Amino acid sequence: MKPHHQIYSLAPMNFPLRTLSILFCLWYCGSTFANNPNRLRIACYNTESLCDTLRDSEIEDSAFTPQGSNHWNTGRYTTKITNIARVIDDLKADLLVLEEIENENVLRDLMFATQSDYNYIHRDSRDRRGMDVVLLYRSSRFFPLHTKLISGKGLSREALFVKGVLANGDTLSVIGVHLPSKQNAQSYRLNALLSLRTVIDSILTRNPSEKLIVLGDFNTEPITRQTMRTLRLTDALSIESDPTEDRSLYTPFLRLSRKGYGSLIYRDRRQLFDFIAFSRSLLIDNSLYYNGSCGIFVRDYLLDSESPFKGYPLRSFRNGRYTAGYSDHLPVYLDLETQPIERISVPQILQIEN
Repeated sequence: MKPHHQIYSLAPMNFPLRTLSILFCLWYCGSTFANNPNRLRIACYNTESLCDTLRDSEIEDSAFTPQGSNHWNTGRYTTKITNIARVIDDLKADLLVLEEIENENVLRDLMFATQSDYNYIHRDSRDRRGMDVVLLYRSSRFFPLHTKLISGKGLSREALFVKGVLANGDTLSVIGVHLPSKQNAQSYRLNALLSLRTVIDSILTRNPSEKLIVLGDFNTEPITRQTMRTLRLTDALSIESDPTEDRSLYTPFLRLSRKGYGSLIYRDRRQLFDFIAFSRSLLIDNSLYYNGSCGIFVRDYLLDSESPFKGYPLRSFRNGRYTAGYSDHLPVYLDLETQPIERISVPQILQIEN
C-alpha cells in the first residue's frame, strides 16, 4: 500500500544547506485525516528542554531560570509553551510521545495551552536535567491499562511503557524512549539499545502476537549498523514467517533514512534520530495495522528563515541567542488503520511494497 501522507525534505543528505535552503514536499490532507475515524495517528516529538522558570535543586536546571545563562523568564517560557502547543494541535496525533518535559507542572501548562483534548501519562525519570518522557492520548481512542518506567543499563532516562485498549477493542503497547545523547560515549547508547531490546524480547516472547510500538528520540539513526542489529530493525518483514520466531521490528523510517531525510540537522547534515518501529503483528492483523502512511511533520513556521541556518528546525536558541523558536527536532508520525473487531469476517493481510 502506498503512503497517503508524506512530508519529506528533498535536498540530498550532504548538500551544503548554508548555500541552499531545504525544499520541502508538503503532501498533507488534514481534512481527510480529521474525517477518517478509522485512522490512528502515532507520533513523537522532542520538545528540546521544555522547562519552567523555577530552580529545582535536585536537577541541573539553573540555565533555565531568570538569573541563568538563558535568562529564562515568564515571557520566554510562555512563548515556548504556546509554540509547542501549536505543533501538537497541528500534528493531530491520537497517541503522542513527548521528550524533554521537565515536570508535571510544565505538562499541565502545555495541556491548558492546546486546543486538543488530551489526557497524559507522566513519570519522573532519573535524568540529571529532569527531562522526562510523556505520553499524550485521546481518551476517546485509547484507554491505558498498565504503565511503568523501564530501567536498565544505559537507560539514564527511563523508557515509558504503556499498555492500553483502543476504541475498536484491540490492545496496543507503546514504549516511548529518549536514549543517551551523542555527548556520551557510544557505549552508553549501545547499553541502552541492549536494555531496550531485552525488554522487547521479553514482551514478544511472552506474546508473539503483541501489538507493540517503540518510538522516540533514539539519538542514533535507524540505518546505523549498531542500531539495526541490536534492535533487529527491518523494512522487509516476511508475513509468511513464523510469528513465534520473528521478533524483528519493522520501521518504514529505514527507507527515509537511506534517502537522507532527517528530523534534525547538525552541521548541515540531516539525521533521523526520531523514528517509529513496530512488531510484526501490525503488518498482518486484520483489525489494527500499519496503512503505509508515515513521515516527518513540518510546517514553514517550524523552520529557521535566516541565513546561514535557513531551513534548519527553528529552535529556542541559536548559538546562544534567543530566537523564540520551537525545537531542534521535527516531529515524526505513523498512521495505523483500525477496524471494529466484531465486524471483521474475512482475514485481511496488508501487503507492503518493497
